[in-house]
Amino acid sequence: MKSSGQQFEEEYKKLNKAQKEAVDAIDGPVMVVAGPGTGKTQILALRIGNILQKTDIKADGILCLTFTNSAVKAMRERLVNYIGQDGEKVNIFTFHSFGLKIIEEHFKVLRMKEVPKLLEDTATPIFFDEILNIRRWKYLRPRGDSSRYFKDLKSLISLLKRSRISIKKFTEAVEQEIKSIENDEGSVASRGSRKGELKKEAEESIEKLEKSREVAEFLEVYEKKKKEENVIDYDDVLEGMVKIVEKSEDALKEIQERYLYILVDEHQDSSLVQNEFLAKVWGELEKPDIFVVGDDRQLIYGFSGASIDHFKGFQKTFSKAKLIPLLQNYRSTQVILDAAHALLPSVFSDDKLKSESSEHHPIALIEADTHE
Repeated sequence: MKSSGQQFEEEYKKLNKAQKEAVDAIDGPVMVVAGPGTGKTQILALRIGNILQKTDIKADGILCLTFTNSAVKAMRERLVNYIGQDGEKVNIFTFHSFGLKIIEEHFKVLRMKEVPKLLEDTATPIFFDEILNIRRWKYLRPRGDSSRYFKDLKSLISLLKRSRISIKKFTEAVEQEIKSIENDEGSVASRGSRKGELKKEAEESIEKLEKSREVAEFLEVYEKKKKEENVIDYDDVLEGMVKIVEKSEDALKEIQERYLYILVDEHQDSSLVQNEFLAKVWGELEKPDIFVVGDDRQLIYGFSGASIDHFKGFQKTFSKAKLIPLLQNYRSTQVILDAAHALLPSVFSDDKLKSESSEHHPIALIEADTHE
């Protein structure tokens, strides 16, 4: 059996120059743009091992945030393999599980009398249905299909919270848009049977906005009911942890003192609220030891609030961040990488990914009559 130290050294020797630079850059803010197949998970694990070898920081002083439970498990297994039992002590969380931990410890900052319960996805439809039965809704509860707008409501709630848009701001925007249409001369018919009245297109636009107005009313009832029952939804978790560090200097200092090295995986998929948490806690420190890994070409969570602007915003918040692009690809052929670069180049680097594979297979474009 190899010791954890031997395993670490063997894996470290396999790294290319850029990967070693990322693993060795343990001080100050660092941003790694890691294209697909460039070994980002490997450098995250080895960097944590390097921190433990070269500093006197204990394993529980390191915080690693990622996006899925499977990523947490994979990182944990790799760490234990490289650095032994200390890998079990490193704090590895998804953003949501970390947010729940912060809320459990500081729920009083949010003016809650006790630790709130999480409203699970399976319980949300019932919760929504109860609200829809409280009163008559013109648009949100159509006859014969009471669950018709469930997915739309859930998606909108998530979008507003992850973008940190309050119900008040949302309502004001809707009202302003309605007034804009009503006061627009182009919205009024100048001839025909509707002369002097709003055009049909304008009326349809206003009706859509009135649906949005009713959504805002639904959200107000939703928030009130959650408060009464002391429950929070998944999006409240992220917003809650930001509010805690905004409102409580003690909570902020405690997090800063507890977690001395921060690593964030798949940073391109962070929403505004997740980025604001990083900025609120570590953005004002002179030289925060925060390390993010991501790739603007692999942003896939736009539907849940992720944006390239948030990924790029890391450089604004942490202006002294060292930028390290990983360009050596161990997964694809050069033909594939060149085609991908032609379609979607990185905004951080003009350099192309370079394949370590000697294989060469031409790309075939196939046109079919049906998707089958």
